[in-house]
Amino acid sequence: MRPITLVTCAAAAALAKPVDFVVIGAGTSGLVVANRLSEDPSVTVAVIEPGGDERDNPLVYTLDGWYQVQGTHVDWSYDLKGPPGPDGKPRKLAAGKGWGGTSLINGMTYIRGNTAEFDAWEDLGNPGWNWEALLPYYKRSELFTVPTEAQIAAGATYDEDYHGFEGHVRTGYPSTVKNTSFSPNVTQTWEGLGFEHNLDLNSGSVHGFSVSPSTVDPEQDIRWDSARANYYPIEQRRNIKIIQGTVKRITWAEKRGRPPKKGITANGVEYLTPDGKTKTLAVKKEVVVSAGALRTPLVLEGSGIGNPRILKSLGIDLVVDLPGVGENLIDQTNTVQAWIANFEASSTQFQAFVTAADLFGDDLPAVEASTRESLSSWSQAIVDASGEGALDPAAVETQLRLQHDLIFKKNVTLAEVISMGAANAGLGNGDTPVFGSAYWNLLPFSRGSVHLRSADAIDDPAIDPRYNLVDFDLQASVAAGKLVRKFWASQPIAGSVSGQVVPGPDVLPEDATEEEWESFHRAALSPNFHPLGTASMMARDLGGVVDPELRIYSTANVRVVDASVLPTQFSGHLTATLYAVAERASDFIRGKAKRN
Repeated sequence: MRPITLVTCAAAAALAKPVDFVVIGAGTSGLVVANRLSEDPSVTVAVIEPGGDERDNPLVYTLDGWYQVQGTHVDWSYDLKGPPGPDGKPRKLAAGKGWGGTSLINGMTYIRGNTAEFDAWEDLGNPGWNWEALLPYYKRSELFTVPTEAQIAAGATYDEDYHGFEGHVRTGYPSTVKNTSFSPNVTQTWEGLGFEHNLDLNSGSVHGFSVSPSTVDPEQDIRWDSARANYYPIEQRRNIKIIQGTVKRITWAEKRGRPPKKGITANGVEYLTPDGKTKTLAVKKEVVVSAGALRTPLVLEGSGIGNPRILKSLGIDLVVDLPGVGENLIDQTNTVQAWIANFEASSTQFQAFVTAADLFGDDLPAVEASTRESLSSWSQAIVDASGEGALDPAAVETQLRLQHDLIFKKNVTLAEVISMGAANAGLGNGDTPVFGSAYWNLLPFSRGSVHLRSADAIDDPAIDPRYNLVDFDLQASVAAGKLVRKFWASQPIAGSVSGQVVPGPDVLPEDATEEEWESFHRAALSPNFHPLGTASMMARDLGGVVDPELRIYSTANVRVVDASVLPTQFSGHLTATLYAVAERASDFIRGKAKRN
């Protein structure tokens, strides 16, 4: 790891003075905001981040290191509450620690989602938040490299109308995407099952199958994380610095109990240095919290923003009563099946997105009706699981009903299947060629939470995703698993498959019962590492934490810009949307954007 040389003597003196903006977290979103704000040389920006500079870490910048880096010092690797994994140990939720945040350790997939999913944000109290509003920001953030002829032959296609060519985030296809015997077999098998090739998964419709771009520099074949995109090129600016430290809380200008009509004002940030000293950095304009979906709620609770009952139990004085802080945690569950297959080694990954109609076929009307009738009981189960007066059943049901309409009325995609050489996911079996599919329910109804365990334990939060709290989530995962097995048993791909190795036939036989399918998915699930929603952009009476300009309710100058504000899951991967939301947030802060 590159040594952290943050400040010269002159810069240290400057940082001792108040700064205009403090960004909490040098992650995927925080570095976008810091970059954009520091474009104005008249303002000063400080970013406070517990992790360090990882630009020389090969597990970070090499394309095949993303699944090896998890569990290292670059990963918070949080323990989860709930049932343990197959090894009997707590399941872990990966989250990036360092300049670039989770963009340092993710799978690099760049996929946005379906138009209707983003349009639905408006229905949660966010006028002006929709696909059309986000598309210019998706394009502004992106520097797309068109695929080569060989990559197009392997299945990589695009529509230039939906891509940006002048942004900071490089996207494209690594040289390892090539046309081997695997690609035509995948293409022809999906087509044989009635699915169409999708010209561009970033066009606002992801239904069908294709090869998606990644956040990579195709010329150098390296990962293009947020630090490479947004910080390293501008780190010589005199008005921006990264301070290594762990933020404990935001400090406030007003006395408690006397909030002005415009909201209380932050006047600084208190943080802990690596050597254990507590320091405070004064802020003149705004605090932007970009610590991520798992840490942002902890910063807010430490600052007195959250559920009064929880804060009282932690011995923290209440500043703003917002019970939604730390609630509405939504993550997906990932499951893998793999086979021995006689294909040339391939790093090409095919994404397939399928709807509820694709999964349930003739049973769709019955599934739609039974799930609609269950929304009220699911809402109550979510409220009961959270406890502590955090949620309102009617508000939760409003959210679930909106999601139900997306799935069954607007026919958005419900499951994603990635087919690949299993070595890409660390499932290789020596010299034996192993190929398979990772898949997940994109739109789980289950909701979890993340909260401080104690006022001084921000690095050891209580995270409970409550996977499969709602039984339909398991039902959807099982349906996707059956489709995966059908895919690998269909021609022409089946002609090169000789046996399933994950799971073995003792776990999931060919004639597996419904109970065996469910048991396998409960035991084999792993987090999909797409947590969001814990400081949601929603109407306050729905449990929202930030308004449509991402300002925390009842505050005058504190915003949240990271995955915690995303109110719903969507049929994409987080990275693309986080970059777009951060770009738009930067315009709000600078007064360059309007909601409508």
